[in-house]
Amino acid sequence: MSTPARYTCEIVFNRAANVPLADLNDFSSDPYILATLAPARHENASGPDSELPQTITYRTPTSRKTLNPTWNTRWIVSGVPASGFELNLSLLDEDPGDRDDKLGKATVRFPDPNLDREDGKREFKEGWDSGEREFKVHKRHGSVRTRLGTYVAKVVTRGRVGHRTRIIVSVRVLGSAPSLEEDDAGRIYTLGPHIFVRHFCPLATYLTGARSFIANRIHLSGPVPAALHHRYVGFAPFIKAMFKAKGIKGILLNRTLHKQHRTIYRWDANTIWGVIGEEDKTAPDGEGKEPSEGAKREVASKEEGKPDEAVARKFLDMTSYGTEGRIFTYVILLDGEWRFTETGEEFAIQMLSKHTMHADVALEIAFSGEFFVRRVHAAEPSSKKHAAAAGEQANGEQADGDAAPAQDSHPDDEEPDVDTDHPDASSLPPSAYELVIDNDSGTYRPKKDLLPTLAKYLSRPENLGALGRVRAMDGFDEKLKKWKEQRTEVRKRAKGGNATKGVVRQASFSSSSSGSSSSDEGDREAAEGARQDAEAERQKGEQGQARQAEKEDAQRAKENDDDDQAAQEEKRDVKGGEA
Repeated sequence: MSTPARYTCEIVFNRAANVPLADLNDFSSDPYILATLAPARHENASGPDSELPQTITYRTPTSRKTLNPTWNTRWIVSGVPASGFELNLSLLDEDPGDRDDKLGKATVRFPDPNLDREDGKREFKEGWDSGEREFKVHKRHGSVRTRLGTYVAKVVTRGRVGHRTRIIVSVRVLGSAPSLEEDDAGRIYTLGPHIFVRHFCPLATYLTGARSFIANRIHLSGPVPAALHHRYVGFAPFIKAMFKAKGIKGILLNRTLHKQHRTIYRWDANTIWGVIGEEDKTAPDGEGKEPSEGAKREVASKEEGKPDEAVARKFLDMTSYGTEGRIFTYVILLDGEWRFTETGEEFAIQMLSKHTMHADVALEIAFSGEFFVRRVHAAEPSSKKHAAAAGEQANGEQADGDAAPAQDSHPDDEEPDVDTDHPDASSLPPSAYELVIDNDSGTYRPKKDLLPTLAKYLSRPENLGALGRVRAMDGFDEKLKKWKEQRTEVRKRAKGGNATKGVVRQASFSSSSSGSSSSDEGDREAAEGARQDAEAERQKGEQGQARQAEKEDAQRAKENDDDDQAAQEEKRDVKGGEA
């Protein structure tokens, strides 16, 4: 039986016209597009593909103070069936002080049932190109305030503000999609580009006393392996209530976490949005005639297996090359978006799950935990570091079939060069650094036997293959805990003393949200409470604590599995809501 044709497509969000007015002060908006893509289905679809509930998302950068924005940003999607895909285009106005305003929505399909029928078929094929197409935005999906503001502005400006909103999008088929194996076959996923975003949070900067508190995003090249799929562990009634937003307590916890996520990952005029490896993020080449140079690089690197050094170097830059003993908390979402912020005792988030906050209370993610970057010891040949990284088991042993790692001249339980940062870290090649990443997450508790799969995914040439090594370790590993303790001491010295001077503390469900302004007294009380939490956390490092925690987690996971039927119903409810 032949495999159904699947393709790699480049989607370009060109521009919009007559965007609804959201700011009456200067008759403008700060518009962006949030796109959700799902594979289209034939009317007679049947078989496994018709059972796959797949959606992936993309956000354009924000165009500032304009009603006629130009984005020209591209999204490369692979695994697209010949029947094409459906795009839900939500047009929004960025509002850092509150929820973003809805300006309108358009639902479009490529190929178009009315325009792209050839020989009785409407399907993708090699060389298919839509050119620029204009789509009407239905403002009934927008807020009443923006619609009224637009009509008021039209009257005041005597027609210079239009009200017929349109979005212009173009799509081209770049070629056949790469072949995937078993569970990953038949999936639609983001191939590129590697978009990075850096959010600056003034509130967290103030509370921590840090020079600048930054929340980071990098979109990894997919697909995320199907095995990397973890649902929250509902080990207590309030956890399930929080994720389901049921009951007074659950609703308050859920809203608090959502607001904290919006505070830490806040989009505003200071947010940095970029495409790794492209100097001009807004001007794809070709004007709808030829694939952009960036698109060609994405596809070529995937096919040739050549490590993308630009991705590794940008990641090292976003993590400050591991200097000053930095440790980061992270989540990787199912669509390949990697979110992380600096953590540790001075950035403790204690009351609610920090991983839940990073994931924006997502029911399911790919993986979560902590990581840090450090220099690889020069005595270890880089050619063997990659093999050791991708196949290393959670207990530090080597997986079957992988090359054996070379031996360091220093014992493994000593972290070389942790105390002496390189005077010019950026001058070293990415191969001089390694990523040490774990599964230390109580809410999602990723399985330690999937750590090699995580390392292999991150070590792909199109992701972090240019690093010297990716080492995935279990969060309870004694060697790893010692390394983290060493880095914490380095961090204390780098900050000039007490590492608990400033703390980002998540508010309890009964307190005011971290996203709202508070009095100086309230800030001092929150900081003091956070310091007490950090002190209590340090006291848990007694002999046998890790074994007890592991036992408790196993019991919690078992209890969560007992509720498997409820989990399945929950998934169906979520997917039904997305539809």
